[in-house]
Amino acid sequence: MKKIVFGGVFILIILVGLAGYAAMTKEPISESNLSDLKGKWEGWRTLTGGNLRTELEIDNDTLPLKGKFIFHDVKRHGKMSGTNTMGFEKSRIKDNNFYVKKGETEIELSLHKGDGKMKLEGDFYFAGNRGTMELNKK
Repeated sequence: MKKIVFGGVFILIILVGLAGYAAMTKEPISESNLSDLKGKWEGWRTLTGGNLRTELEIDNDTLPLKGKFIFHDVKRHGKMSGTNTMGFEKSRIKDNNFYVKKGETEIELSLHKGDGKMKLEGDFYFAGNRGTMELNKK
């Protein structure tokens, strides 16, 4: 009996999560909606080893966007520790996405909106690692 109840609750949680995700739609980023990007974002970058906390602060709403990424739990000397802040001043729109390239770091995120919430998600290459990133507007 407990297995059936647990299974039912698990399925319900999955369905609610999918419904919430389905409510968000991808919005092309253009100069007309850069004000949506301005502000603080927080979430995760996902690598083979798991999810690592990440923050983004965008300071303005005109091109080029300026701000910084804060990468928590950066791998140093073979273990996860420390924080790395990467400022940017020359971001741009690429294929309707927010795009930052600085040195060997490259980040491309698309904007998703729904139910009064906003999310940036996409791919990144940072410190020799490729992964995905998902950030929610605070």
